[in-house]
Amino acid sequence: MIYLTAAFSQHLAADDLPSAVRAALGKPLRRAAPLTQLALLGALASLPAERRHLPTALLWQSTHGPRQETQAMLEELCAGGGEPMPFEFLATQPALAAAQIQPFLPGLRSAMHFPLDTAGLAHWSLLLALAGNWLAEGRYVQVLCAHLDSTADGAAGHWLALAGSRRETARACLRPATANAPTALPDTPDFPALVANWLDQPRASRLHLQSPDSPRLAVEFATL
Repeated sequence: MIYLTAAFSQHLAADDLPSAVRAALGKPLRRAAPLTQLALLGALASLPAERRHLPTALLWQSTHGPRQETQAMLEELCAGGGEPMPFEFLATQPALAAAQIQPFLPGLRSAMHFPLDTAGLAHWSLLLALAGNWLAEGRYVQVLCAHLDSTADGAAGHWLALAGSRRETARACLRPATANAPTALPDTPDFPALVANWLDQPRASRLHLQSPDSPRLAVEFATL
């Protein structure tokens, strides 16, 4: 059985992201890309300090990816500014974000980035299926699934935290569901916000997620 321990969303103005990181760490995270800062904020909010050393995987998707960082680097190159600084190049590589997160999340063993190509659509069902398999196999004690996006207008992070065993903070359990459930929610970036709202409804005992692209990966959430 797989258990949901946290579901939440974070929204920050672009200028507020560094200060939010400073408030969480007590110091700034220097030369870190916005996506890395957003990933760190969500990871720390997902896991209490006593569980940050446990074997953990991070699966995150993004619609925009490091588009701003890549565009800024290309503009500098085209303007004859010479070779980019190493940290500017690293900011364009989302897969490397885990290296800057790990000192604050020592249990982080694996991180995977899934780029998306269509605004408004996500692949939460894929992330949850992969997380469920890893937890069932005992590879990790917990898996964080996220959708992270940073643009000139601000940053948004949507998070689901899963555990392979029941904890006091567990809110629901997850299991495969029958495809084409009439009340299935769409697979959109803000799905964790819908889950959080569902958990606050006292009479709602079941919630279904189904992606049009992956109907066989439909998931049922059941309250505990």
